[in-house]
Parts: sequence; C-alpha cells; structure tokens
Amino acid sequence: MKSAHKLIIPLTLLFYLIVGTLSFAVYFEIEWIILMSRLGGLLLIFLIYLLQSLRRNRLYLLSLFFSLMSILLLFFKTEEGVLYATLFFLVFEILTITIVFNYSKKISFIPIALGFLPFLSICFYLIFLTYSSLGINYLPSILNAFIISFLGGLAVSNYVIEEDNMKNSFLLISTLLFTMLIFVFMIEKYYLSVQVFKPIRTICFFGGHYLFMRYVLLAEHQTIIDLPCEATEESELK
Repeated sequence: MKSAHKLIIPLTLLFYLIVGTLSFAVYFEIEWIILMSRLGGLLLIFLIYLLQSLRRNRLYLLSLFFSLMSILLLFFKTEEGVLYATLFFLVFEILTITIVFNYSKKISFIPIALGFLPFLSICFYLIFLTYSSLGINYLPSILNAFIISFLGGLAVSNYVIEEDNMKNSFLLISTLLFTMLIFVFMIEKYYLSVQVFKPIRTICFFGGHYLFMRYVLLAEHQTIIDLPCEATEESELK
C-alpha cells in the first residue's frame, strides 16, 4: 500500500507533463501525439484513482470510459463524429450528476435553481450565437446545456450548504472548467476558429477531470470516516 502511494507524486507529475505536451500538440496539430496524449492522460487519471481509492466507485470508472469515447470520436472530424462525441459526453455528465447526488449530504433545490440559472443563461447565449451552424447537433446542444447547468447548480448548492468546502471547491472548479470546455469548443467549432482555443480546451478537459477525481477521492474518504459515527448513532437509537 505504501509503495502504491509513493507512485502518486511521479504519476501526477507525468500527468501534468502529458497535458502540457498535448497542449503543444493540439496547437500545432500533431495528430499522433494528440491521440497518444489523450489516451495517456485519461489512463493516468484512472490509475491515480485506483491507487488512492479506498472504495472503488464503478459509476466513476464508467464515466471515464464515456469521456474517453467522446474525445476519441472527435478524431473523425465530421458532423456525425461531433454528434456521437456530444452524446457520449452527455452520458458522462449524467453519470457525474449521479455521483455528486450520491455523495451530497444535503440536497436543497432552491440553491440548485439559483446556481442553475446563470449556467443556463451562458449556455443558451452560446446556442443563440451558433444555432445556424449546429445542424444535427442542435438538440443535443440544448440537452447538454440543461445537464451541465444542472451540474453547475448542484455544485454551487453543495459549496454553499455543506461544510467541507475543500471537496466542494474541487467540484465547483471542475464544473466551471467543463462548462468552459463546452463554451470554447462550440465557439471554435461553429462561430470563430482561433488556434489558441485548442490548448485551452485541453487544459479545461483534463483540469476538470483531475479536479473531479480529487472530489471523488475526498468524498470516498469522508464517507468511510463517517460510517462508524452513523453506526454508533443507529445503535444508540435502538
């Protein structure tokens, strides 16, 4: 176990190196480096999670698979490829929401609604800018706007209501990065293509994934710590 934990720092540094390399590769469009770096980056997140997790979350591992498929489908560079990539990313977001719900101690729909509306406004403004070019991706984009906005509202609600703001800071920043990823991707794809957007997308994608992994790990550890207390309370009530 101790030897596994010793690997975390070098693996994390390797992850940062791969993301930096990928940012360089997407800017200069070096396709084989892009493919290898995308695969390597997500596999490292998977490996770091397995080494640090005390209770493996199958939904989280499944969400990584759908996220991996979404970025691989973008290599087809067709409208259909973008459509299927969007649908896989939608599944990733739905699984992410399910995970957050499972780890949330308090659910209050008023803070969720208040956090939901700003995210939805930004997403709908983006759709308004790009709707004439979206084509077959119009409806998935609307669905994506609602789902990522709900995740944003949930992240804001948890940050405001719960006491553990280290964990929920990771969740909130991760959600902001995923929202920015969608924003930059749609602007670049359908409105204004600027080369510098590509490394920004890379940083948002892998930064969002890394921070969400940290959220999941903290939530798992917190759940394990809380279990004895819950068991004690139940036994006292009996």
